[in-house]
Amino acid sequence: MSPTTPRLRRWTSIALVAVLGATLAACTTEPEAPVSVIDVNADPESVTGTITVMRNAGEITEELIARFNEDFPNVTIDPIDVDPVRLRALQAAGDAPDIFRTDGPTIPSLVAQGLVYDLTEPLEASGFTSDTTFGVADLYIVEGRRYGIPNDWSPDFSIFVNNAAFEAAGLEVPDPSTPLSWEEISELAEQLTITDGAVTTQFGMGGAWDTFAPARVLSTAVEESGGTLYSEDQTSVEISSNPVALEALRFMADQQKNGFMRSPLNPSASWVGDEFTQGTIAMVSFGYWFNGFVNSGETAVGTEYTMLPAPYWNDESSRINPTITGTGYVMSADTDNPQAAWAFWNWYVADQGARDRATAGAGLPVLRENLSLLPQDTENNVQAFEVVSAEAEVSPALQFNRYYDDAVFTESYNKYLQEYIQGAITLEEMAEGIEADVNAAIQDGVQQVQ
Repeated sequence: MSPTTPRLRRWTSIALVAVLGATLAACTTEPEAPVSVIDVNADPESVTGTITVMRNAGEITEELIARFNEDFPNVTIDPIDVDPVRLRALQAAGDAPDIFRTDGPTIPSLVAQGLVYDLTEPLEASGFTSDTTFGVADLYIVEGRRYGIPNDWSPDFSIFVNNAAFEAAGLEVPDPSTPLSWEEISELAEQLTITDGAVTTQFGMGGAWDTFAPARVLSTAVEESGGTLYSEDQTSVEISSNPVALEALRFMADQQKNGFMRSPLNPSASWVGDEFTQGTIAMVSFGYWFNGFVNSGETAVGTEYTMLPAPYWNDESSRINPTITGTGYVMSADTDNPQAAWAFWNWYVADQGARDRATAGAGLPVLRENLSLLPQDTENNVQAFEVVSAEAEVSPALQFNRYYDDAVFTESYNKYLQEYIQGAITLEEMAEGIEADVNAAIQDGVQQVQ
């Protein structure tokens, strides 16, 4: 996994969601569940044809396609790069790629537009049910129908700490078997932040809301308390009237206002994961995949780091550690060759490719039975495996809003955060501003599907 991978993943996901909204008005009919024509037990040599796959070239490489063709010699893969604008044009022209890259938050919108193939029957026949998968698989279920699964996933709020930074600050590395509260993480972040005049030479914390969508961080805090960030019908976001959401927003903004984390007024020159490996950020909140990124032993941190479970917001007994993206690939509803599309989709997303990614430690597999494939050959890998095995059991699928792209929330959060940091507005005014921006975007989406 390259240093640009997390940002590339997020950019492509946001861009894909952003263009989908523009097609809602043209696709307002209710999708019908197709009669499956996929034979999950088909002889590989009997599967023929050419399919187009809109993919991230770093994920689906020519070498990977060649491996697929060792098993399915009569299927030709025509790869094209992820391009949201091109995807929209192809979908509008009725010539969508047979398979394309997406993520969990887009699935309800894609289903509403009738753009994705219903894989309920073939996936169940292949052993993918609620009993055999982790909860993250539910991101791809809409009204009881399953439209895919993530490629792999991570409980995204785990904490990685630089042991040497703790030692230099006279702090003990927290016990990985005992989750901390976010307040305790804040106290540590303050003690681990080092400044030299006006320059911060080491930030205490990074990688949560300063890197990924803050709406999903707020959703986690609210869902931990048994609520949701959005109204029951998803037609509005609720922050200022929701005490849990408001306090979580205050906590997030104050970490950046106090200088313990990076902010739009002091952004990273690269990204905070890279800064962690350089030893200039003491703690980062990332998923299990980050273990594979930092575990080379060739960085300033080396192998002297520890993975911790996600902190809790209010009550340790209801602590959750969800994934906030759930990147995957889906089959287009109008594919002309569902059997060949299934052959590649299943091979890459659910079968051989999934096992390969688990073995490499790229993320957790969706099938529970494949969890043991995660690498356990070093002390770091064993320690991370022990943590993530427990975290996987407290990782429900988040509620994502079907009517808007939550990049709107991120843009609004960053805009009002700057004013809050400068003392120009109160936290309550920040919350009200975000609500106004997001609710306007949601109402636009509602109008488009009516």
